[in-house]
Amino acid sequence: MREIQLNKKQFSVFNDYDQFQIFADDDGFSDFDTVESDTDKLFERFDLVVVNEKDAIFGFKNGKRELLISDATEAYSIALEVIAEFY
Repeated sequence: MREIQLNKKQFSVFNDYDQFQIFADDDGFSDFDTVESDTDKLFERFDLVVVNEKDAIFGFKNGKRELLISDATEAYSIALEVIAEFY
């Protein structure tokens, strides 16, 4: 299965004000004022964020993955666009 690895800077562009609601509260709302600090915390826990072609988003560290979002609509195609911007 194809997948894309994103570093912190790439992830910030990819998640664009928490468009995938990775940092949403129990009611499904994100606090846009804390997205940057939430991203910092995420990258304290993980080295990379991985997006696979089935639009699942994982945190990745030390060879282990933790599922963050199982079905993030168009995540893979957006990750492809972000990678293209950086290269």
